[in-house]
Amino acid sequence: MRKTILALNIGALAALAVTTTQAQAQGGKTSTFALEEVIVTAQKRSESSQDVPISIQAFSADGMEKLGATELFDLAKSAPSLSTGGIPGSNQTSGIRGVVDFSRNIGIDARMGVYIDGVYQGRSSSANQPLLGLESVEILRGPQGTLFGKNTVSGAINLNTKKASDELTGEVKAGIGNEGYWTVSGLVSGPLADTVFGSIAYSKQERDGWFDNIALNKDVGDWSQEGARGQLRALPSEQLEIILAGDWGKSDSDMPVYTLESFPAYTTAKDEENDTVEFWGTALTLNYNTESDYTLSSISAYRENEYTLVGDEDFTPAFDAFQTTFDEDGDQFSQEFRIVSPKYDAFDWVAGLYYFESSTSTGRNLLLGAPLLPVPQLGGVIAIPSQNDVTSYAAYIHGNYRLTEKLELTAGLRFTDEEKDFDFEQVNTPEDPAGAAFIFENLLGFDPATAAFLGSQAPGSALAALNLTYKDTYSDSFWSPTLGINYMVNDDVMYYAKYSRGNQSGGFNGDFNPYLPAIQFDSEYVDAYEIGIKSTLADGAVRFNADVFYQEYSDFQLFQRVPVGNTSVQIVSNAGEATSQGVEVETVWLPTDTLQLTLNATYLDATYDKFDNPISAIDPTQPENYNGNDLSYAPEWKLYAGVQYIQPIGDAGELTFNVDYTYQDDSYSGPENDKTQLIPDYDLWNARVTYNPPSDRWQVAAWIRNIGDDEYIINHSVASLTSVERVIWGMPRLYGLEFKYYLGQ
Repeated sequence: MRKTILALNIGALAALAVTTTQAQAQGGKTSTFALEEVIVTAQKRSESSQDVPISIQAFSADGMEKLGATELFDLAKSAPSLSTGGIPGSNQTSGIRGVVDFSRNIGIDARMGVYIDGVYQGRSSSANQPLLGLESVEILRGPQGTLFGKNTVSGAINLNTKKASDELTGEVKAGIGNEGYWTVSGLVSGPLADTVFGSIAYSKQERDGWFDNIALNKDVGDWSQEGARGQLRALPSEQLEIILAGDWGKSDSDMPVYTLESFPAYTTAKDEENDTVEFWGTALTLNYNTESDYTLSSISAYRENEYTLVGDEDFTPAFDAFQTTFDEDGDQFSQEFRIVSPKYDAFDWVAGLYYFESSTSTGRNLLLGAPLLPVPQLGGVIAIPSQNDVTSYAAYIHGNYRLTEKLELTAGLRFTDEEKDFDFEQVNTPEDPAGAAFIFENLLGFDPATAAFLGSQAPGSALAALNLTYKDTYSDSFWSPTLGINYMVNDDVMYYAKYSRGNQSGGFNGDFNPYLPAIQFDSEYVDAYEIGIKSTLADGAVRFNADVFYQEYSDFQLFQRVPVGNTSVQIVSNAGEATSQGVEVETVWLPTDTLQLTLNATYLDATYDKFDNPISAIDPTQPENYNGNDLSYAPEWKLYAGVQYIQPIGDAGELTFNVDYTYQDDSYSGPENDKTQLIPDYDLWNARVTYNPPSDRWQVAAWIRNIGDDEYIINHSVASLTSVERVIWGMPRLYGLEFKYYLGQ
C-alpha cells in the first residue's frame, strides 16, 4: 500500500510539472533557471563539484534557503544518503550510507566528520551547525581518510563560509509562523580599508513546544537556536591572503527526551527536561601563492564545545525514580600546513602535515529513587566523572596523474599516529542500598538476588571500596590509502572508479554501567569501493550523477550488551563485521527555462555480517543472532523529489513556486530489529512560494512543512532501565512568512 502511495505522489509531482510547463508560456519577461555550479573544496582546492571524481552532493546558499534549511541536518530530507535519528538536539545520531552513530560517550569518536572551512569540529553534540553566512555545504559520501583523516569512515561534511567581499553587500531577514515560531537573521560584508575586508552574520530563531506534559499540566518542548559568524580578510600583497574567522552557536530546548507511544504526543516527566548546546571557535588561515603558482597554506584553529542534558527516565508522574544528567566540556586545537600544486597538463597534487589535540571532560549523574518513600533520594546517586585527552599527528599526499587526455589516475596516502589518555570514575553516593534494591526489584522486575546485588554495587553503597576507578592509555597508528581511475568522455561526462580505506579510532567506555574488563575497544576499519558517473546532458538541460558503492567494515564498533552476574550492561565493543552497499542517484532536469525538476534517491542495503554473541536488549537472558539484521537508522529507500517553477506577473514581478516530497522507508533504532525498535516508513510534502518585485531589492515568502500534518516517529526504543516502550515524534505541520531585504544592491 505504501509503495502505491509513493508512486501516486511521484505521479502527482509529474502532473504538477506538466501543468506548470503548459502555464509558463502565458508569462512575460522573467528569471530563468540554469544548472547550478557549486564550487567545492573536497580535494583541498576550489573546483566545480562536477569535476571532482568523488561521490558528493553540494548545496549553495540559495539552494539551502529554498529548502527552508536552517540547520545542517535539515539537508537530510534532500540528501538521501545523509541519515539522522535518535534524540534531536545534543544527542542526535547522524551518518552517511547507513552507518550512523553519536559520540555521547567522550571515549568514542564520531564516524562522520564535520568541517568548518577545513577545520575539524570534533564532537557530535555540535555537529548540527546553523546554516548562516555560508557559501556552500558539501556532503562527501564514503570514507574520506586520505584528505580528511580519522573518523570519516561514513563520510565528511564541509561547511564553506562566504569570504568577506570587496563591495558592500548584505541582507536582513525576519519571519514568523505557527507554534510561536519567529526568526531574525542578517549578513553584512564589505571593505574596511583598501586591502582589509570584513563580514558578520547572525541568526536567531525560536519555537514553542507542542508536547503535552500531563504531569506538569502544560506544553513543553520550547526550542531556540542562535548563531553568529565573523571574518576579517586582509590582502597585504598580491600573493598573501590572511583570514581570521570566528563562529559561535547555541541551542536550547526543554523538549522531552522521549514520549510515550501515543498521539497527540504527551510525556509524563515529573520534572522539566532540558537540552543545551553551546560552542565557539576561531581559525587563522594564511594562504600564500608563489610565483610558480603553488599555494602554501597554514590553518591554526581552536574550538570549545559544551552541552548539558537533563532527562526523565522513569516515565511516571508519581515520583522521580530515575533522572539522568549529562554535562560535557571540551576544547581542541588543530594545526595544518598544506601545499597545493598548480594544475599542470600532466598532473596536480596536494600534501600536508596535520596536528590535533583535544581535552574533553564529562560528568554523568543517575539519580535513583526520589521521593518514592518519605526518604529523599532513596537509592542515591551514581556520579561518573571522566576525562579523555587526545593527541594526533598525520601526514598526507594526494594527486592526479593524467595518463592521456581522457584517462586520469588518482592516488593518495595518509599516515596517522594517535594517543588517548582516559581517566574514569564511578562514585556511589552513600545513601541506602536496601532502598536501591527495592527499586530494582519492584519497579524494574529484577529477581531479589540480582536486586540486592545491584543495590549494593550502584547507588546507595556505603562502601567506598565498591567505587570504581580506571586510568589507561590507548595508542594506534594507521595508513589511509585511496586509489582511483577517472575517464573523461568529454567536457560534460566523466566516469570514475575508486577504492579507499578509512578508520574509526578505538577508545574507552565512559558511560553509565561501565564494565571494566571491556572498558577499552579497538579501532574500526572500512574498505570502500565505488564506481560512478557525473554528467551534464541535453545541451545543459539535464544533470545526471549516480554511483554504486560497496563498503566492508571490520571490528565494527557499536553498543551491545555483555553479561554481568544475573543481568547485563550495555557497552561499546568491536562486534564483528558489517556491509553497506547501494546506489545513489541525483537528477536535475530543466524542461523549460522556468521549470526545474529534481529527483534524488538512495537504495541502501546495510547489514551486520558477523555479530559476535550479542545479548538482546529486549530479553537479556537470551543470546541472539543478528547476522543479516539492518544497521540502525539505515532505511532501504530514501527519496526526494522537487518542482520549482517561476511565474511572471507582468510588471509586478514574479512568483517562484517550490513543492517537494520526501519518502523514508522502514528502519530500526537498534541491532535487534525488534518491533519495539521499528521506525515505520513515512512521507512528507512541503511547499514554498516566493514573491520578487521588479527591483529585486526585497522578497517575501510563505512556506509550509508537513502539509498533511502527518503523524510520524523518528525514533522508537525500549528504555534500558525501565523497559518502557518510548518514541520521539516528528514535527507537526508548520507554516509561516518570511521577509528579506538586500543591502548594497
